[in-house]
Amino acid sequence: MRLLKSLLTLNPKEGTFAARGFDAGDPASTRKLEGMIQSFIAGFNTALTEPDLVSAGAKLNREFDSHHVGFAFEGFGLYLAGLDLGLPGKSTRLAEFVTGMGVEHDYIVAVGAGFAIPRVPWGRISMSSYLKTLDPLLSWCVPCGYGFHEAFFRHQRYIDRAATAPSALCARSKRLFDSGMGRAMWWVKCADPKRIADTIDRFPEDRRAELWAGIGIACCYASIADSNVIHRLDILAGDYRMDFLSGLPFAARLRQKAGNYSEPTEMVCRLLLDLGTDETADMAEASADAVRHRVSTNGITDAYDLVRGHLVGELKKSHRVQVR
Repeated sequence: MRLLKSLLTLNPKEGTFAARGFDAGDPASTRKLEGMIQSFIAGFNTALTEPDLVSAGAKLNREFDSHHVGFAFEGFGLYLAGLDLGLPGKSTRLAEFVTGMGVEHDYIVAVGAGFAIPRVPWGRISMSSYLKTLDPLLSWCVPCGYGFHEAFFRHQRYIDRAATAPSALCARSKRLFDSGMGRAMWWVKCADPKRIADTIDRFPEDRRAELWAGIGIACCYASIADSNVIHRLDILAGDYRMDFLSGLPFAARLRQKAGNYSEPTEMVCRLLLDLGTDETADMAEASADAVRHRVSTNGITDAYDLVRGHLVGELKKSHRVQVR
């Protein structure tokens, strides 16, 4: 257990822009974005020091406001997956948590679990079988979290040099990895629309849609509450605008299910879709219901592709999405 903790431990300094070498940006935006990462780290450290999961979860709910508590539970997901992958024997702690006491935080916890993949030495080898312990409509979050981790902690390679996802990943996992990279770009480029768009333009065309979808999730869930930033992103997304907008229902659903509503998230939904958080979240749930009968139960599935494809189709038909 001591070795596992040393492999997984996150120092709060690791989450600062200075330590990561991220692009300098507006000081207020930097503080807000760093605060969300610090919440992730604090959530993980709480899990490390609080052996009882119920007590740990209750502590997170007490100590974090509604905008930040989801990030804390994301760190909790790293802890659970670290135990599952790093210790012999039982490997269903994450699955039991997201179907039990942590069901309201299931998606964000599963995203955090993706951080364990590169931190446990054999995590990459075990990922495919590990995903089979989760519901197919949830398992996609793990490779997405994996992509976020690599782009966040190795941004020179994955973002600046546009490196591809690890070759061992299947095609669907690689797309999810790219979505996670897009989310990380929100931090790496300090939520600067021009920097983000210019960076995505350096990637091959067949990767840009998922990167923009990841940006959509990040700017909605981790909004810095700047309407000029949101409007500018909406314009710069260009041909990938529907991919960008398709990220909003995913982000809103995370907040709706957990009940951790956030004014910045509400603002993004209103500005871009003329809908509230609940109405935007309902789009994601309706799309999941529409494709559920077509979802496989074997490892990484087509679940994410089906849901996001359905969302893009609905957004294209919606009278609420202004044509540009």
